[in-house]
Amino acid sequence: MRKWGSSLLTSPYRRHRLLSAISALPAFCAVVFIAGIASAQAPTDEQRDAIRAECRSDFMAKCSGVTPGGIEALTCLQQHSATLSAGCRKAVSAVNVKPKSTSAEPAPAAPANNAAAAPAPATGTPAHQPTQAQRNAVKSACQRDFMAQCSGVTPGGSAALSCLQQHNAALSAPCQQAVAALGGAGAPAAGDAAATGAITPAPRAMMPAFSPREEVMILRETCGADFRALCRMVPLGGGRGIACLRDNLQRVSPACHRVLTSGL
Repeated sequence: MRKWGSSLLTSPYRRHRLLSAISALPAFCAVVFIAGIASAQAPTDEQRDAIRAECRSDFMAKCSGVTPGGIEALTCLQQHSATLSAGCRKAVSAVNVKPKSTSAEPAPAAPANNAAAAPAPATGTPAHQPTQAQRNAVKSACQRDFMAQCSGVTPGGSAALSCLQQHNAALSAPCQQAVAALGGAGAPAAGDAAATGAITPAPRAMMPAFSPREEVMILRETCGADFRALCRMVPLGGGRGIACLRDNLQRVSPACHRVLTSGL
């Protein structure tokens, strides 16, 4: 036995075969690792060939402490996916088996998203829809009023109706009647009024009243420029001009604002 060992070490040919066998051990381990993955995950022949060809060096470099074969080996490669070679990363992702640590993460997120999205549809249902006859009456009676008071609002729908209702004091008599005939359709206006309540300066009841002569003087002198810019389509008389300026109180000049809220 001793002679056989010494002859094995002294013979150049036999020494070369021994060194070749030792150097082939890592490759053999990698092959065993690939075979273990094949049996655990049952990839197709094409996937098995791709992993065998592309992931040998990656497994030896990243997962040398992991037992070759089985889900642990594949999980190790997947967890190091960012540092794998491009070919190995593509071969591993083709097996389409994710690590255990990532499979449970999306599960709790789905109920949370559903719970957050559930209340949304309940907020946009209108309380009442006007009939076609009522809609036609408003269109024919309120065209000029809508252009004067609600030029920045999209025609049609609850937003346009709410704007007309908020400017009711400045509307013409036919338009006031058409809007009042809607009855229950005024529900959207309440929602809009609540949304704009923060910018309403003061209740109308707390503002001073003006005689027809005082109104004309205010609209021609102190608030003349404001009236021409904001309410030029509103007919004079009946307090409509003053009401229009008070509806636009945040946009009038300081002098006009003082007269409208404090009086002459």
